[in-house]
Amino acid sequence: MTLRHLTIFRAVCRTESITLAAEQLNMTQPAVSLAIRELESFYGTLLFERMNRRIYITEAGRTLLQYADTILSQFQESVQVLQETRHMGSCRFGVHVPFGETSLPAILQCLSAQLPHVTVRAFVVNSRKNEEMLLRNELDFAVVDNVTLSDGLVSTPLCREPMAVVCRPDYWAEAQITLAELAGERLLLREEGSGTRDSINGVFRAGGLSASAFLDSSSTSALLTCAKSGLGITILPRSLIADPLRDRTLKELTVTDGSFFRRYYLAHHKSKYLTDSVRQVIQVVRDCCGEAQEP
Repeated sequence: MTLRHLTIFRAVCRTESITLAAEQLNMTQPAVSLAIRELESFYGTLLFERMNRRIYITEAGRTLLQYADTILSQFQESVQVLQETRHMGSCRFGVHVPFGETSLPAILQCLSAQLPHVTVRAFVVNSRKNEEMLLRNELDFAVVDNVTLSDGLVSTPLCREPMAVVCRPDYWAEAQITLAELAGERLLLREEGSGTRDSINGVFRAGGLSASAFLDSSSTSALLTCAKSGLGITILPRSLIADPLRDRTLKELTVTDGSFFRRYYLAHHKSKYLTDSVRQVIQVVRDCCGEAQEP
């Protein structure tokens, strides 16, 4: 059994197809099939069931896949760590979308100025995608906006950011609003499952209330456009609405009996070896964001 066997096996598991795995690995189908048969012979068990011209991973295959992911990730990590002793360091990190829209440019500028010897690659994706990439060892760490992470990941607080309740100036006459009044209004909110929505729902639950959205959207721009059109009230990180507040196309409402904010976290795989370069990048990110402060 070799790393090549495990690489082929993992590709077949992910694609659920000998044909697609062969294309992905630039191999012939017979070569992929042979590698799978050799693995099954080595372990003395079926790794896939073949029915109706399709393959289905067996329980033994699922067990092997966990080991294969770990072995291949650690091998890739060893290459990165050892090569870093001879060459310039590198770091791959991900951030969730709102953080990428607001804080990432300043962080990248700091990294370029302070760590010119480190090759940095940044990815702006949602928190779920960040988690998937961490588990596949495609990222060294990520900035996420929730703690509903896989058992394979660990997270530490990074910072917190206030959110603002805003609407078109003529939508709500008063400067203040209660949580109960807010829950009854037309709310323009991020989609269920997003970190922003989870934070908002938590504030309403703490007040013994529940709120349903008039508009659910994964697009911050759509929420802002609808709010500016007078369609309702939106709740977003304050950094995302600085311009509309400055030009007075939106106004902020003071919630008299509650406050909205988001916590951000640094996450990495629990088995991940953090190289000196990665640790340096993490420190720059922390310095740019400020240390996390709990209320």
